[in-house]
Order: sequence, then structure tokens, then C-alpha cells
Amino acid sequence: MKRTLIAGLCLYLGLTVGWAQLQPDAPWPSFGKDYQNTRSTVLGAPTGGSIRWIYSANSRSQSSPIVAADGTIYFGATNGIYAVRPNGQLRWRWFAGYSAATSTPAIDANGVLYALVNPNDAILVALNASNGTLLWSVYLGGSNVLSSPAIGPDGRIYVTNGAVPGGYLYCVNPDGTIAWRVYLGAEANSTPCFGADGTIYVGSERHLNAINPNGTIRWRFPVFYPVQGAIGLWNDRIFFGAWDSGFRGVSLSGTQLWLALTFGPIEAGVAITSNRVYMTHTGGELRSYSHTGTLQWRHNASYRGSTPAVGADDVIYAVGGNGGTLYAIAPTSGLVRWQASIGTPNWYASPAIGGDGTVYVVNGDGRLYAFGPLAGFLSGGGEVDGWQGDYEGRVAVVQFYQDGELKYEMTTPVNADGSFELHNTPIGQHDIKVRIHNSLFERVPNVHLEVDRTVTIRVRLANGDINGDNIVDDNDLLQVLFNFGRYAPAYDLNGDEIVNDADLLIVLFNFGAVGD
Repeated sequence: MKRTLIAGLCLYLGLTVGWAQLQPDAPWPSFGKDYQNTRSTVLGAPTGGSIRWIYSANSRSQSSPIVAADGTIYFGATNGIYAVRPNGQLRWRWFAGYSAATSTPAIDANGVLYALVNPNDAILVALNASNGTLLWSVYLGGSNVLSSPAIGPDGRIYVTNGAVPGGYLYCVNPDGTIAWRVYLGAEANSTPCFGADGTIYVGSERHLNAINPNGTIRWRFPVFYPVQGAIGLWNDRIFFGAWDSGFRGVSLSGTQLWLALTFGPIEAGVAITSNRVYMTHTGGELRSYSHTGTLQWRHNASYRGSTPAVGADDVIYAVGGNGGTLYAIAPTSGLVRWQASIGTPNWYASPAIGGDGTVYVVNGDGRLYAFGPLAGFLSGGGEVDGWQGDYEGRVAVVQFYQDGELKYEMTTPVNADGSFELHNTPIGQHDIKVRIHNSLFERVPNVHLEVDRTVTIRVRLANGDINGDNIVDDNDLLQVLFNFGRYAPAYDLNGDEIVNDADLLIVLFNFGAVGD
């Protein structure tokens, strides 16, 4: 066994001897998020599909991110393990010649980060999460390791070591010594979850396995092909998929409760809420089931190995589009709320959600995307050319663009002086377009919105776009003529609420004008 220990590890960490579980205040401390691998959270605001920032590792990755208590995001790539600050700046990178492209780290209560490196001859490493210092490493062997380490309720690290000569589940103490290992078959490539009594549930070549805390096998549920991905647990039900295209609910005693067949092998894990379980399969679908196995809906968007994540508003996030598109899916209907490209495909990209609701995902060339929450503040104001009255009761339409793509639209009443306030705006850098009443849109470029400050914009707006197509043309002229002489506030352009010569002159003066 190849293993490196730092002398006095407990002293170095300022701890007495004892176990250290998942970091308690971390919003997403491991691949599965918690001991049951529910991958669902009650923290933060919903998102609107706007990119907050992108950090590029410039290195191939099939990893997924985790989020620590201080907001640091950790993920693996071919050229090491990365720690990125909540503002998108690099904190540290650890690289000792080992690839961590497929491993998603896990962080414990002592601030120790665990990850699998060298996936074709696996090594489990423990790093100081604050600075990336190597604390110890332990050799596990195996090949084609796709799983990630899980920290159990007892504070020990549980990890499988892939295909032959692997096939083992390891239990590793926090000091890097091996407590035990158990052989599960020619392949063991699953991220385990844990029961309330400490039982470990993990997949292998032809079984779902229940392992006692001392490393003995409690029971084995047979399947025809490998069980990969993260095993999920909710109360007395275990949820998992297999390469035999079967998605199952199994009792804590190993009895099958239900079986749902899909159109393709299942490589990914699950996300679970109080009444639903979500999964993807290689036939291209994201599916929603009840806990009793009833299919609720399915969304087909070329999914493969992405394990979903569920936000505080129950929206489901998963990567489809052949590994290159992040989808936000409504929980009751399965309809797309929004979608965003993440560039180079990562078939196994599985989102993580921060404490403020930011959604993080890693693409195939190691770019970490942060999709910001709807938690910003914008103070705006506008002056419409030719308007003579006040703006009380009028409405502003505010649109948020990134790279020419509309990400979000908000409407809000305007104060008498033309000002307005918006809360829960998208986060990140946007071009903002504003329209008040029947004005054309005016663009304010490169506005950076964040949760901790209010941004103020002011626009001067060309007038005369009555039908809202962002151009003053014959259609607007006809609207004036049709309503001429009438009390018609919706068609009024100068603020006196009567359509008359003043409004006609505004249309004629701006005829042919096009908004931003």
C-alpha cells in the first residue's frame, strides 16, 4: 500500500482525535449533497439563467462541483483539483501529476477535502481545503474509476475503486488508514449513501449492496448489469438505476417495491424531494417519478449521465443537449423554465447549488459556470421624449441580455417622476433594455448586478411605439388615427390621455425610428 501521512495531522488541524462528518454549514459538501444523496436544497433564491461568472481551468473534466461553508467551489480536472472563490477567482490548485478529471470532491467538518485522483490506478487524497496542502494519500488501485468519495455519518470516507482489478468498496479512516474493504464484483463504480443505522448502500457489477458498518455484507439485490451513479435514500426507500435500463425502488430489507423500464442504460444517480424522485437515462430523458414508482412526466433533451439537482423552489437542474446545455425544468409540468449553453460537452456534468441559490456546473474543458440567483437590486429612471405629464400608473418593461440573448424580463409600475425600483433581478453583467409606456427600448450596456449593492441606471427614451414592435411605423400611425379624439390612455403619447394632434406629431417626428 502506498500511503503518505503528515505527522501530527490532528494537531495540525487543531483537533482532538475523533470523527469529522460532512461540513455542517456547507450548502453542497459532496456529490450527493447529504448522507442520503438527495441532491436537493431548501437554500437560496431561484435563478433566471444569467451567467454570474465563468472560471476556466483549461483542462478536460467530467467532474462536478461542490460548495463549502465559506462559498468556495471545488472540482476536479485533468490537471488537478481546483478551489475557486465565490467571486470566480482562483483560490488554489493542487496538482501532483495525477488527473482528477472524473472525481467530485467531498469536504468534512474539519475542512479536509477528499478526492479520487489517477482514475486508472486510483489514489484517494486528503487536502487542506483552505490552501490545498496534501495531508495524506492512500493507494486504492482499480481502473476506470468514475465514482466519487462519500463521507459517512461516522466521519469515515467510503469509496469504490472501479473495474478490474478493482471492484472493492473501501472504508478509510480520517487519518488515511484503511478500516476495511469488501469485494463487490468485477466492477464497483457507485457513490454510496447511508442509512440512519449506518448501513452503506452502494452499487456494483450486478448488485445493489447493503453493507454493515463493520464491512460485512447485509444483503445483495441482483440486477443484470452494473449499478453506477449515486444511490439515493428517502426514509425507508432506496432509489437507483442500472445498465439493464431498470429504475427501481427497493426497501431497506432489499425487497423490490417497483420497477420502471426506460429506453436506455442508466449511468446517473438521482435527486429526491419529499414526493418525487428525478433521474436521467442514456435514452435522452429526464424523468420524474413518485416515490411509489408512478411516472409524472419526462423531458427529452439528449440527456445521458447528468445527475439532477433540485433548488429551493423545486426547479430541477440537469445537463442535456448532448452534454452541452443546462436545463431548468418546472417540477409539476416538466416544461423548460430556461436553458443555457455551457459549451464543450460534459456528459456527466451534475449541477451543485450554493447557499444563495447560484447554480454551478463544470463543462468538458474545465470551465466552471456560475448561474446567478434572482437576488439583485436595480434602481432605474427614464424620461420619454414629448411626455408632458407625470408617469404615475405607467409601466416600465426591463429586459436583461447577455451576449445578445434575452435572459430575463421584468415589468414594474413607474413613479410619478419616471423612476422605478426592481428587486430580485438577475445577477451578473448584463445589457439592460428599458421601455416605459409607448417608448422604444433603450439599451444600457455592461451593467454589473450583485446581491450586495444597488445599481442605478437612467435612460432617455424615444416615443411613438404604440404597438410594441420596437419601431415607429405605419402601424403606430394607424393606431393614432383610429383613436384620434378619444380618451385613450393606452394609446396616448404625451401624457394628457387624449389622442390628438400632439400624439400624431410625435409619431410623425419619430417615424422610422428603431429601438435598441
